[in-house]
Amino acid sequence: MHEYVDKRVQRSKTALKETLLKLLKDKDFLQITISEIVKAANYNRGTFYSHYASKEELLDEIIEDTLEEMTRHIRKPYKNHDKVNMREMQAENITLFHYFKNNQELFYTLLSENIHLDFRYKLAKQIEKLFLAEYQYEFSEETKLEQKWLYVYRANGVAAVILRWIEDGFQESPVFMAEQIIALMITGTDIFYVKD
Repeated sequence: MHEYVDKRVQRSKTALKETLLKLLKDKDFLQITISEIVKAANYNRGTFYSHYASKEELLDEIIEDTLEEMTRHIRKPYKNHDKVNMREMQAENITLFHYFKNNQELFYTLLSENIHLDFRYKLAKQIEKLFLAEYQYEFSEETKLEQKWLYVYRANGVAAVILRWIEDGFQESPVFMAEQIIALMITGTDIFYVKD
């Protein structure tokens, strides 16, 4: 019985999330009502309130689920390793860009002006948090850089690359983007020229 109830709860929550995302494609979040969500999802208000206190809480859970799944994909290539050499990493093992491409409608919606939330910031902050918590970079002795700033720089750089790729309509393949991230992580430049 307990398993049946859990599946029913999961089914109704999934339906409510999917319905809100569908509504957000064409309508501003502030204009969407709970009555509209439950009617379109074929549930009642009681079911909604048994899961969520507000439509904001529903949207927050969608975003939290999305960022957790993104984090799982970031971890995937190194989850069974203690030490990672980025020069040896295979782009095919990086599933992060496949996740974004396979869910492009979701990301177009979350990045739209309809939700009145800076999803870009949340995405970058999630990657930064992961890097700070789980990565320990190997530095040469002459490096004067405080590690924290490398994590911040790289995490926000990865986020910016992802966001630009989405905004450009996923023109490049996920494997190409994984290759670019690997190259960015191992490339350093000492000199630049000022253009005329």
